[in-house]
Amino acid sequence: MTPEEFLEIMKEGASNKVKETLDSIYEICTEQKDRGINDFSIATIAKLGATRGVPKAQSIRNKSGEKYKA
Repeated sequence: MTPEEFLEIMKEGASNKVKETLDSIYEICTEQKDRGINDFSIATIAKLGATRGVPKAQSIRNKSGEKYKA
């Protein structure tokens, strides 16, 4: 399964807000990969996504953030 296919599965049945957030997280992870940086920690993704609608690190770590951890 490709990352794109996994993203689409994660977005199935999700609200528009969750879909937008998942897309933002995916873009950030892709950018990290393209830069050759292997830091995909919650803190890093949340920091890089602060202006793109990505929840703060603690929100992702909470139970409500489960959908974003995958």
